[in-house]
Amino acid sequence: MPGSIVLASGAGIERGVVVGEIVDGRYEITGVLGAGGMGEVLAGYDTVLDRPVAVKRIAVRQFASRADLVDEFVARFRREARVTARIRHHGVPQVFDAVLDARADSVYLVMEHIDGVTLRDYLAEIGELPVGWAVAVAAQIATVLSYAHVLPVVHRDLKPANIVVAHDGTVKVIDFGIAALLDGSTGRITRTGSVLGTAAYMPPELVNGQEAGPRADLYALGCVMHEMFSGRRVFEARSEFDTHNRHLSDPPTPLRTLRRDVPAPIEQLVLELLAKDPARRPSSAQLVYERLLPFLPAPGAPEDPASRTHPDPTRLFRRPNPPAEIVVEPLPPKPSHELPAAGLSEAAARYRELFALGRAAQAVDVLLGVVDQAEQRFGADSPQLGDLHRDIATALEHSGEQRRALVQWQRVEAIEEPTGTRGRRARVAAIGCRAALGELTAAAAVDELYRMLGEIRSADNEFGDDALLVRLALAEHLPAAGDHARAARFVARLRDDLAVLRPPDDAMRRKIEALAAELRC
Repeated sequence: MPGSIVLASGAGIERGVVVGEIVDGRYEITGVLGAGGMGEVLAGYDTVLDRPVAVKRIAVRQFASRADLVDEFVARFRREARVTARIRHHGVPQVFDAVLDARADSVYLVMEHIDGVTLRDYLAEIGELPVGWAVAVAAQIATVLSYAHVLPVVHRDLKPANIVVAHDGTVKVIDFGIAALLDGSTGRITRTGSVLGTAAYMPPELVNGQEAGPRADLYALGCVMHEMFSGRRVFEARSEFDTHNRHLSDPPTPLRTLRRDVPAPIEQLVLELLAKDPARRPSSAQLVYERLLPFLPAPGAPEDPASRTHPDPTRLFRRPNPPAEIVVEPLPPKPSHELPAAGLSEAAARYRELFALGRAAQAVDVLLGVVDQAEQRFGADSPQLGDLHRDIATALEHSGEQRRALVQWQRVEAIEEPTGTRGRRARVAAIGCRAALGELTAAAAVDELYRMLGEIRSADNEFGDDALLVRLALAEHLPAAGDHARAARFVARLRDDLAVLRPPDDAMRRKIEALAAELRC
């Protein structure tokens, strides 16, 4: 399956995006996720909140050539962005920001980045879906539409390319408001001769140029459901014109003539959704959901074998609101080429630059992009690889991702000599991560650190760098273990030793002095 989503489809975009470009002084463009008739969907990074985002770029002058039309387009863009942001449901990517560039050449919609695949790609690979999966996708879409239609917001271009199945099985409906953006009351912004929407999923009323209401989305949902259950579009033709005519006049093929295991009530529901007259379709998306409900898997139901290789849309119903799963992330597959030394140096420099700017999550991604190549070049037990894992772990801790940091520290421990400085630092950091994750109680963390300190004292003394590192970790964990007086004595002694051993501006000394102030030593 593809590893990242494509948030738009089609062709004819206006290029010109530069990787590294900063939008609105905040969003760094890091790549292109997809392309569509309206523009590009870009991979971005929010430099303020240290997180990836998706940035939909729409080239204004591709749709509005005159100054008055530009103003109208921008006003409509802002309005549609606000309306879309009001759809509060996990099945709609959250809208973070709406930006007009300084020259009014482009508008940008900054959104939640989704890790998943479009239903279009999903169907291209699987074909017809297991019945339970198709019902689960349809039910999730119906839920999203119910939240949108209450506002009311009509999608107008619901199709598999605008539906994303995230890796956790959650279904997302994207591009709300985009069709409305191009279909203003004056109609002047639409490109000459174009029909808004996609022919294979277009309701008859839109083909006839009539107003699109909520039931237009339900017709498109019927088209999508037909395709999920049968593996084929409801109407196929040699041209868009012929496809439009089939939507206007041809009856759809009942699903059970194409696939016998489709339940009869599902077949009937799809036929009603595909009614030519909107008044004969179900009255609401909520009603569609209610009719799908009996066919959804019950909590605790076994998973389909296909879930081992593809995102499972039934998971939301089989395991409602599940707790977070602990997943050890595998390293990416090894490439066939070696990493040039200059490439590693550039990655390390970029990491340091980003980390200094407080963009730790992005710094992690830079090193993750080269770590496996570094292993191939330098070897699995090399100091260079250990340094990479250490830097990744440090940035992950700064991002608050203790679970992923622990994995990296454990990889450093596996590489480095256990009694060497690098190995001991990794062990101390791993103890800290395990305590933060609740895998170790504060008392257990203190016991492990005291054992380390004993090992160091037997081989060296308590004033060397390794010993001071462990003593600092003990000073940080002892207060949480519950013996305040013991912690205060330990911290006071370490503070006095550091006053002799380290200069006033030393980071370790500043840290222990701050801790001593908290404990009032």
